Amino acid sequence: MNLIEADPVYERETRARRHVRIRRAKQFLRPLPRKATLHRWPVLKWFAETARKRPYLWSFRVREVSIALYLGLVIAFLPLVGLQIILAFAAAWTLRANLPIIMGAQLVTNLATMWAIYPALGFLGNRIIALLGLDSLDSRIGHTAYSMVIGGVVAGVTIAFILDMVYRFAFSQAKKRPVNLKRMLKK
Repeated sequence: MNLIEADPVYERETRARRHVRIRRAKQFLRPLPRKATLHRWPVLKWFAETARKRPYLWSFRVREVSIALYLGLVIAFLPLVGLQIILAFAAAWTLRANLPIIMGAQLVTNLATMWAIYPALGFLGNRIIALLGLDSLDSRIGHTAYSMVIGGVVAGVTIAFILDMVYRFAFSQAKKRPVNLKRMLKK
């Protein structure tokens, strides 16, 4: 008799906790552009009708989020200031990635943070070039760009991998499925 009475209480508590999590997520995501509010945003309103026809741009499934994380962070760490948003939009469009995540990743290197991030990426790139014994370029500008691209790709893939594993873990916890790390790493 106690088991029968305990189940509805447990289910109510579980539903209440889930409702609180959903409400917090909605409050956090409220300022971001959504499918329904695209027409209100200055530049995005030009693409609103086309973007509504492509549901993969707004999907938070693991595949779309993983592609958006990897591409978004690699593009964000490349020394292409001013072209990053356009490249990220084109990548999301052609490779069927999540648009809000790939665009949010571009905000990592903004005018305030790029002065600290790009020299660090250049330093990382120089270390990788020296470690792997790659040929360096003769010109100073070419070598700097070369090292920043290598450092940006390595840092982008590394950070994206970490965030991808965190997202997959959170996604599996939300589905209440057991986590299989071997399967997660194979994908």
